[in-house]
Amino acid sequence: MSTNPSPDAFTADFAAWHIARSGDPVPDISDFPLLDDNSIRETWIVETTDGREAVGRAPGVIAVAVPAYALLPSTVISAVPGGLTAALLSAAAVVLLFLLLRDRTGSRTALVAAGLFAFATPVWSVAADAMWPHTLTTLGIVGMAWAADRRRWWLVGLFGGFALWGRLHAALVCAVLGVGTAGSRRLPGIAVRAGVAGGAMLALMSVWTRWMYGSWDPTSGYRAGDFGDNVTDNAFNILNYLGFLVSADRGLLWWSPLLVLLVPAAWRNRRELPDWSRWLALGGLSYLVSQAVLNRFSGGDQFYGYRTSLELLVSITPALALSAHRMSDRARRWFTPLAVLQVVLIAPGAVRDGFYSPVADVWWRNAFLDALVLRPLDLIPLAACVLVVAMLALRLLRHPRVSRMLEADAPTPCHSVGPVSGEWTTAVESRSSDQPRGPG
Repeated sequence: MSTNPSPDAFTADFAAWHIARSGDPVPDISDFPLLDDNSIRETWIVETTDGREAVGRAPGVIAVAVPAYALLPSTVISAVPGGLTAALLSAAAVVLLFLLLRDRTGSRTALVAAGLFAFATPVWSVAADAMWPHTLTTLGIVGMAWAADRRRWWLVGLFGGFALWGRLHAALVCAVLGVGTAGSRRLPGIAVRAGVAGGAMLALMSVWTRWMYGSWDPTSGYRAGDFGDNVTDNAFNILNYLGFLVSADRGLLWWSPLLVLLVPAAWRNRRELPDWSRWLALGGLSYLVSQAVLNRFSGGDQFYGYRTSLELLVSITPALALSAHRMSDRARRWFTPLAVLQVVLIAPGAVRDGFYSPVADVWWRNAFLDALVLRPLDLIPLAACVLVVAMLALRLLRHPRVSRMLEADAPTPCHSVGPVSGEWTTAVESRSSDQPRGPG
């Protein structure tokens, strides 16, 4: 976790710390020089209905960290309790993903997929690093997938509501998942139950903003007018859309090249995927489009990797993992090298502060390559250690005893999937959306 996070996260920590200490939702901004002396302080400040200045952040990133600041009290603001909260919530998301996949693919594929999700993506360098909105949306989206796979539609709505406490427009993911699955199964009760639970979470969010800002408007934590003003400029801005995918420092494909191998496999496997995974992927895409229209792709400063594309990655992860057995032979050969590369790319910025590219340069500069040129003595030993650990993990997966243990619960029918030099296989169970689940 970061001890010196972005002001986006640290201001949320400041608000949570102040609430835990005093019970007052509106702190004295002069107590926090990071804001009071900042030339762009209005980025993190909103005005309450009675004219006072308050920290303007998503309700969830403040609320979920309050217990940590109450349990770890201090007279000086620290990022540690907020960082611990972010790490625990992100770890919970990884565990839920493992549990979701284990029943369908067996422990081996589930372990590999959850491990890559945790350590080869900005789940590690952003969501688990500090109290970003993505900390909540990551857990919320994975929770929706886990609940949908078990047909627990009330929980789909609750997890969706948790996600919208982090990003209000994450409600799109829940809406598309609930309505889409209800339509494909011709069971309107699915959408009703998910919608009622999600609506209750939205109502609770309005209670929070009423307490904190004096307004029932759930957008009160942000200057919503700024996002509305962006719509005209961004709706047809092709470069802004492309920035989410291919910009050198914020592009999804630069940091997650495994997508080049896995997305075609998922497309080939689309008819065999459970319906909820297809709707979840579509919900993630809808979210990204709305994000592109409401805001710029770059996502600000002082974080490593991408963050505004993270919700799309999380939303498509179940479909990708459940389709790994459909990779081509060439993709299988490239899978392991690219997986190791992703871990090596993400790790430096996940365990060290300071490997950042200026937001003005994110189209043509990459934080990892910058550090390789400008700070080689900091980066190379760390990257080498990570490479050794990754290779040891691969060796452990190939060990016969570990293989037997992981394959003991593999469902049938079996398909060769995991390309570790072609030496290990797993089983993937492709259930149609209307098949009953077994007792597992």
